[in-house]
Amino acid sequence: MSGSELARRLFVPAERWGWEYVDPAASPHPDRDRPPVWNEPSPPDIKAFQDDLANRMRRLPRVLIISTLMFLFGLSYFFDGGISFVAVAVAWAGFRVAQIVRIKGKIGKEKAEWQARRDTEWERYQSATVGWRTAVESHEALDRARREAALLFHPLAPRPTASRIDVFGGTRDGWASLLATVGSSALASGGGILLLDFSERGIGGGIAQLAAASGFPVTGNELPTDIGRLGLLHDIDPEDVAELLADAVDTLRRGGDDSTLRALDAEILETVATRLDPPLTFTRLAAGLRVLQGRDPEDGLDVLSPGERSAIVNRMDALGGSERIQDEIHYLRASLERLAGREEKATVATPQQWWPVHGLRVMATSSRDTSTSRKELTDRVLFQIVLHQLRRCRGEASRDILVVAGGDRMGLPALESMARHADNAGIRLVNLFEHLAEGTERLIGTGDSATLIMQLGNAKEAEAAAEFVGRGHKFVFSQITRQVGNSLTAGTSTSAGGSTTVSETEGRSGSRGKSGKSSGWNHSVSVSQSDFWQDTESLSVTDSRLDGATLQRVYEFSVEPMQIQRLPPTAFVLVDSALGDRRAALGDCNPGIILLPRVASTAHRAVASEKQELEAPLMLEPRPVPSGGSTHDAGYAHDAGGHEVEPVDPLQPWDPRNG
Repeated sequence: MSGSELARRLFVPAERWGWEYVDPAASPHPDRDRPPVWNEPSPPDIKAFQDDLANRMRRLPRVLIISTLMFLFGLSYFFDGGISFVAVAVAWAGFRVAQIVRIKGKIGKEKAEWQARRDTEWERYQSATVGWRTAVESHEALDRARREAALLFHPLAPRPTASRIDVFGGTRDGWASLLATVGSSALASGGGILLLDFSERGIGGGIAQLAAASGFPVTGNELPTDIGRLGLLHDIDPEDVAELLADAVDTLRRGGDDSTLRALDAEILETVATRLDPPLTFTRLAAGLRVLQGRDPEDGLDVLSPGERSAIVNRMDALGGSERIQDEIHYLRASLERLAGREEKATVATPQQWWPVHGLRVMATSSRDTSTSRKELTDRVLFQIVLHQLRRCRGEASRDILVVAGGDRMGLPALESMARHADNAGIRLVNLFEHLAEGTERLIGTGDSATLIMQLGNAKEAEAAAEFVGRGHKFVFSQITRQVGNSLTAGTSTSAGGSTTVSETEGRSGSRGKSGKSSGWNHSVSVSQSDFWQDTESLSVTDSRLDGATLQRVYEFSVEPMQIQRLPPTAFVLVDSALGDRRAALGDCNPGIILLPRVASTAHRAVASEKQELEAPLMLEPRPVPSGGSTHDAGYAHDAGGHEVEPVDPLQPWDPRNG
């Protein structure tokens, strides 16, 4: 797999700004934690039989003794009618024993029937347990297969009707990845991209390489180096040139409160521009301002014709010669000469065709070979020229995209004007703001726009971004209580006693027979004595613990500011609204994600409906990204076999002058 494979997969018509990681959450079986429970059957009610048996067993020895005595007595008088005693003794003992055997039989029968019922219930429980385990394991196996085959990354994009996308924060790698991702789909859908890069980050390198590898036309210019051969002012009316240059110079003043200076600049520039023959250039405008000052041509080279010089001189009296006017003419001339120096090095100037954009066009400004002040002036002039071209564009809705990177310093009025005229022209505007500062903060969420929030290191900016994402209700622990108790009770008791029983028996007896008369008496004394004693010790230990928790409903940030500060470079939070519904989603614009397995071609269902409410905080957890999560290696990934592949690096710095 090579860079061409990355380009092939990226360049598809479906719009995407990144990918949303959708965790295929496990779906446990509803009865997973509810296995069958064994309920021991109630034991048989045999207490009455047992009590009856116990009573009969307790009386059995006496019955046997009496029966034995009767049996022996019957044997002694067997021939004198004692046989009846033998029969009665045997029958009585047999009857009593038979009753005991019968009761034991009933008890045994009840126990056998209960055991049979228990065995049946146990088999039923075992069968239910096996069925439950089989159902749970089968469900988990199917769910595991579903999660292993589920698509993890789904395309994420703002709603198609959003005319402006504002991106706040981000690093060079993040912006380059975002452009590579969204730019590839925009070019594949038949649109063009004009990138104004004021950031000096070289963020257009990745999309330029990918577009070139896919056969799309790519042009690049670096200003102010290429300002001469672009002919930026050639097709603009002199009055419009005066206005846009006055606006550019006015935004360059820092903290200026005199609103009349801008009108004075426009009047001075219009005086010169309307008296010059086309085409207008920065060099010729600076020379005309030098004529207004009454100065000779610089280096003896005069780029103006005698008629042009004469027409400008004739207007000197109308402007007046006040010190303020002369200072402003000097300021304008010095400003334009910063651009004229670069313009003079060009041999041929080619007028630019702005709209529609064919392929990818990158216009980047740099202070690499010039001063910072010249670079800032170039930024503002280029911004105003593009804004003027948008005013002139009144075509139908197109697929073209205008990307302005680092336009934070252009001022809120200029940014709002750019957004308004881009919307009127049917061109989608993408603002890449380095900061969420005072000027750009007033722009966030306004109009028909969507917002992407990337890494914001500044704490105040991160807090403002979190406030914009919104707050939501959630329940948190507000109080946790625990009560622990312990008690120990020990006691000792001793009891003792005794009893003595005395019984005395006296009796007389006598008899008279043929042999005579006899008499006798008996006297007996019985004494019984008993003693008892008892020692009792008791020990009781009681432990108790009571845990309690209190939940409180709070209204907090859905995304904490610290989470925004710690976002990975290619991660972003998309905040979008449509028809009163507001959604926020976490995405990753790393283009190398497209080379991973399990990447979907359609948006996630919740995102596609554009109705995702912030009922719970966003979980900004790190998600799997190519090459172990390295953001600089955003173009690297692994194939299905786990081998690293190396496509074109979409984050490689790019020099526009090299095409």
